[in-house]
Amino acid sequence: MTKTRTPNVAPECLNRPRVNDDGFEELCHIVTAADPDTALCGKDVTGYPWNPPWPVCQACAEMAAGRAN
Repeated sequence: MTKTRTPNVAPECLNRPRVNDDGFEELCHIVTAADPDTALCGKDVTGYPWNPPWPVCQACAEMAAGRAN
């Protein structure tokens, strides 16, 4: 059985987001003005930097495009 971590990707995956020295997962989450502390994917992003140079969270991008499950 392969263990997975948040986000749910295989640990041996070469391009999984790393967690930086400040404890932030290096993904750029998308938020709304109504709730800037919660990403569209549901992650609590309180204290996250604004507009980081990281890849966009694909779950947030899908939610923003209206393609929710």
